[in-house]
Amino acid sequence: MLGFFYKQDFVLSAPVKGQLFDKGQPVANTKVVRALTYGDEYKDEAITDNNGFFTFTDKFIKTSKPTNMFDNESLVQHLYLENGTLEGVILWYTIVSVYEGSDTLKNLLANLECDIAKEPQTYDIPIEEAPEHFFTIYGACKM
Repeated sequence: MLGFFYKQDFVLSAPVKGQLFDKGQPVANTKVVRALTYGDEYKDEAITDNNGFFTFTDKFIKTSKPTNMFDNESLVQHLYLENGTLEGVILWYTIVSVYEGSDTLKNLLANLECDIAKEPQTYDIPIEEAPEHFFTIYGACKM
């Protein structure tokens, strides 16, 4: 019963480092939004530099959700550019139900190359820690 109230650190996102392009050319001074949803939504923003680079620090929260056997919520990671639509220009979108602290995610998020001129694609990336499982990632970033 006390497990419901025990709060622990939970990784919403590893650090993110990326570069934004449009038809192969770096995009400067553009706002990139990171939205992380795990029950509540946590948003932050980064502005691309002159060479299109952007970064986000890792994001942790204190929560009792992982110890709650009745909680089945997944973590949603979403990087996008605002363009007046609900979903924006999607750079990265994935739902993480297991392995939230995964080296696979850390490695992918450490070197994103996103070209907004390209059609977003869906990728199934095997999870290093459990190759029989995979992350499904949708977006304009090269995998």
